[in-house]
Amino acid sequence: MKFKVNILFLFIPLFCFCELQSQNIMNVNLQNEEFGIDKKHKIILLNHKISNTSRSDTNLLNIIFEKGFEFSIELKKISYAKGFNVNYQGEDYTLYFTALPIIKILSDKSVKDDPKVQSLFTYADNDSIIKATAGIEYRGNISLQFPKKSYDLEFWENPEEEISTDVKFDNLREDDDWILDGMYNEPLRLRSFFCNKLWLSIHQPHYLDKEPGAKSGIDLKYTEVFFNSRYIGIHALTEQVDRKLLKLKKYKKRKVRGELFKASSYKGAPSYKKVTKYKNIFPHWAGYEIEYPFINYKAQWKNLYRYTKFVLKSKDSVFKKKVVRRFDLDNAIDYFLFINLVRATDNLGKNFYVARYDKNMPYFNVPWDLDGVLGVIQDGKRISTTDDILSNGLFDRLLKLNPENYRNRLKKRWESLRKKEFSDSSLFGGLKTNLDYFKSNKIYERERIVWPSEVSILDHYRYMESWLEDRLVFLDSYFEKL
Repeated sequence: MKFKVNILFLFIPLFCFCELQSQNIMNVNLQNEEFGIDKKHKIILLNHKISNTSRSDTNLLNIIFEKGFEFSIELKKISYAKGFNVNYQGEDYTLYFTALPIIKILSDKSVKDDPKVQSLFTYADNDSIIKATAGIEYRGNISLQFPKKSYDLEFWENPEEEISTDVKFDNLREDDDWILDGMYNEPLRLRSFFCNKLWLSIHQPHYLDKEPGAKSGIDLKYTEVFFNSRYIGIHALTEQVDRKLLKLKKYKKRKVRGELFKASSYKGAPSYKKVTKYKNIFPHWAGYEIEYPFINYKAQWKNLYRYTKFVLKSKDSVFKKKVVRRFDLDNAIDYFLFINLVRATDNLGKNFYVARYDKNMPYFNVPWDLDGVLGVIQDGKRISTTDDILSNGLFDRLLKLNPENYRNRLKKRWESLRKKEFSDSSLFGGLKTNLDYFKSNKIYERERIVWPSEVSILDHYRYMESWLEDRLVFLDSYFEKL
C-alpha cells in the first residue's frame, strides 16, 4: 500500500514577535506524527508537553516542522487552555497544544464494519512515536449508527498475510488488538473511562497471588485522533478482554483449563434464565460467545453448561453449600455493587465476560462496554430512574439463599466502599476532575467543533451529578436495610 502525504505549509502567526535574534530561543524539531492539520475545520493540533519547555534561560519556543517551516511563540504564552489564531496557506486556523497522545490513521480504502482494511497508524506522545500497520474496521452495534465511529484495530507485522504483532502504549498492556472508542453516545465523553477506572480500583483477580500481572478488567487512556487528515475528536484507546489480559491458564494436552466467554443475550444463560443443550461445533451457545479456548474450530461448552445448570436447577441446600466453589463470591459482591452504583442497565445479560482461571476454580465476571451508565442508556438517552435494583438469576438466588453470609458481606462491602472508592468525595471529585481537564485543555471546544451539540456541557454534567446524588441516597438506604 502506498500513502501520499503532503506536508508543505508555513505558519505566519497573527501575533508578531520582533527581533527574534535577540531572544533566548529553544528550538524544537517536530515530526510529522506529532501534529495534525484539519483543513475542513481549520484546526492544527500539536502534541507538546509544556513542562518540557520550562527553562529559566529561555523565553521563546521555535517549533521547527519538517521541510524547514517554523512556528514561534513566547513560552509564557503557551497554554493548553488557549487556541492560537494563525494563518496557514492564506486562511485563518486555530492552533492548539495538547498533552494527550495524537493518533493519525491513513487508509486509501473505505473502512467498513467488516472486514478490516489496511491502514498506516502513528502514535505520538511526549517525544515517543510509534509507527505501525494496522487492520481497521468499525466496531459496535448501536454505535454503528452514530456519526462519530469507534474502531477495532489489529496491528500487523505482515499485512499481506495479516500476521499480527503486539504494540504497547505507555502503561497499558502489550497486545495486537485495540479499540478506539469514539464515546459519541456519552455526551461528556467520560462515563466509560471513569467507570472502567473505578472497577479496576475496587476489584482484583482472586488468583492475583498466582498471576501478579492479571487484571480484573480493561484499562484505557484518552487520545486525540486524525483520520485521513481529518480531526475526529477524542477517543479512548482501550484494551480488549482476552485470555492474556486476565492471565488465564492455557489449553494444554487436550485439557480445558482457563476459560473465557462473552455474554451477548438476555434471553438465555448469561442472565440465568434458561439452560439449553450445547454442541461444541458452534462458537455460540445460549447467549454466550466463546473467546477461549476455541481449538481447531471447536468450542468447549461443557463446564459452562454444567455451571449454569447448577445455578438454575440445583436444590437450595446444594446451591448454598457449593456455589462458593462454582463462582467467586467476592467478585459477585463487587460486580453487583458496581453495576448498581452506576446503574449499568445492559451489563447483567450482555456486555460482560464470564471467565475461569484454571480447572476446578470458580468463575468470575469481567465488565465490558460501560457506556450506558450514570443516568443514560446505550444510545445516550437520559433515563432518570434511581430507585431500583438491577439483578439477574444468579444474584437473585445469592440474595435469597444467602450462602456464606452473602447478604451481610454485601452490606459490609458497600459500607466499606462508601468510605473510600464510592465516597462522595471520590466519586464526585473524580468526575469533576475529568470534566475540568476537558474544559481547561480545550478538548470540549475541539470536540464541539467537529461534533456539535445543542445541549451544553454544563447541562449534561448537572444532570449526571444530580442523578448520582439521588442514586447514592437510594442505595445507602437499600443496603442499610438489607
